[in-house]
Amino acid sequence: MKKIITFFLGLCCIIAACTETSEGFLDSKGKETTDLESVFEDSVKVMGFHAALFWQVGRATMSPHGVPSSLTNYKDYEAGTDNSRYTAYFRVTEFTPAYTKGDFSQGGTNANFTDFRTGWMEAWQTIYRCNSFLQNYKRAPLTDATKEKLAYEARFIRSFFLFHLLRQYGSVPLVYDEVIDPFNPTLLARSTFEDCVNYIAQELRIIAEALPLVQDGADYGRPTRASALGVLTELYALAASPLYNGGNIGSGDNRLLVGYDNYDVNRWQNVVIAAKELMNLGTHELVIDNKTRPGNGFYLATTKRVNSERVWFWVTVNTTCFPGSALLPNSRSGGRQLHPYHELVEAFPMKDGTAIDKNKADYKKSPYANRDPRLGFTIIHNESEWAAVADGKPEKVYTYKNAPKDGYGVSSGTATGYYFRKCLVEGKLGSGSASYGEGTGLSFIRYADIMLLYAEALTELDIDRNRTEIEKQLFEIRDRAGIDAGDNKRYGIPANMNKDKMIEFIINERRIEFANECGNRFWDLKRRKLYEKLDGVWTNAAIWELDNEGVYTWTVLPIEQHFFSKKMYFSAIPQREINASHGMLIQNPDW
Repeated sequence: MKKIITFFLGLCCIIAACTETSEGFLDSKGKETTDLESVFEDSVKVMGFHAALFWQVGRATMSPHGVPSSLTNYKDYEAGTDNSRYTAYFRVTEFTPAYTKGDFSQGGTNANFTDFRTGWMEAWQTIYRCNSFLQNYKRAPLTDATKEKLAYEARFIRSFFLFHLLRQYGSVPLVYDEVIDPFNPTLLARSTFEDCVNYIAQELRIIAEALPLVQDGADYGRPTRASALGVLTELYALAASPLYNGGNIGSGDNRLLVGYDNYDVNRWQNVVIAAKELMNLGTHELVIDNKTRPGNGFYLATTKRVNSERVWFWVTVNTTCFPGSALLPNSRSGGRQLHPYHELVEAFPMKDGTAIDKNKADYKKSPYANRDPRLGFTIIHNESEWAAVADGKPEKVYTYKNAPKDGYGVSSGTATGYYFRKCLVEGKLGSGSASYGEGTGLSFIRYADIMLLYAEALTELDIDRNRTEIEKQLFEIRDRAGIDAGDNKRYGIPANMNKDKMIEFIINERRIEFANECGNRFWDLKRRKLYEKLDGVWTNAAIWELDNEGVYTWTVLPIEQHFFSKKMYFSAIPQREINASHGMLIQNPDW
């Protein structure tokens, strides 16, 4: 029988088996099956089916292409920016180098680029599974309370995936609760960007009222009321940002698919309302600990499995080898796959919060001394310390030119002079077993993210009227970072910044606060229309050299030139879906 290939071809996958990822609800495993009758007659299978929805969150939204056996591809979005270079598989057929070079001709032809197809398909697979669950859950042999709780969680996952599709591809066809038969497909046009925002927001509002304030014990990792409000805040910030709100790059038929037709400053008010509602719940706050050492709260917020800052997050397997297995240097049993550029290191201020001065003698001699403590918790540079054996004492990592194992210019070494240590538990190596510890996971949204989006929205609305509240968020984040307050108690934050300078400051603060966390820099560069400023720009490595007298010198070396065209603000709707839709699906601008 000839099968029609359409936009919904990606929906015809079997119900995914849940992979064991941590203690608790994700231990449930569903068997691969297309027999929904048998699934919803068995409580264990129902729970496995439902748990599988969460497994897809890590696969499809941390990376433009999901990999069933691994979550380490969350790095792809990060390395598609001016923050870092992905060196493990630097082929133009991969999303990250293609994005860096602006060349999508190698992994398929332009709009048929492989990772566009995979990312689109995997997101729609999960939406299909969510709708299948919602269509069948009422007949499951579970209590009514349990069934309704699971249903709202499924609606949350569906909303999160719709949000993810919106930020990567622009508007999508809204299928609502319908389960589309992939072999008897309904051809649907893309809804407008505005309709997608309104529908997702409406869903998240309903879900937020139904979800519990806290999910703990075996339910830890399931979404909460704050999770729904957090995604709502992110959604509104996306919709209010320049790419969509006044800076729409579309024209003709696709214009209303990729943004609004006009600018409306009041869209930022939606961000303020959602963020403030989350902040007023009282369930989340910054993790603060400057007594153990400056900035230790920042370290705990990104490594401690259970903490007050996690709003919506992914819980990994009960071990600390991830993501250390991907990030740590060779000498620490790591895959050294993601190497920070020197520009990211320069973005961190000094210990007093002021920007670095590259002309100062002290900086030229010791560029990593007296810096924002977050730098030390984010980057491994030459002579940073990390355990050489599991749970051993810290020892120096050498990244200087030709240093054994980890140095610049060594086959197993660094391409930029740096490695990431962000989100890694100290004392642990890149290899290990489940006995290693906490199962830290990665946060899609931290409380600090909400604070900075709140500050950004207040700045866009009226910086002079809101200056006190804006600066309150910045002061609190910098205090938690371990930065010195100074005599004026401003933590190095310039006074009386105008709107443009304040936005620039906030976006840089987001860059250093969320470096290597689930692509935050990628999405910020897109929504603020900053990617075009990277076109033709070189990013650099810091090359340290050790002479025969044991004296270090260092230089900055350009290693990567970035290219950008405006079509890259939106990934292409896969061309095969466009072709099969008989004119119903309209492609994104310039593809």
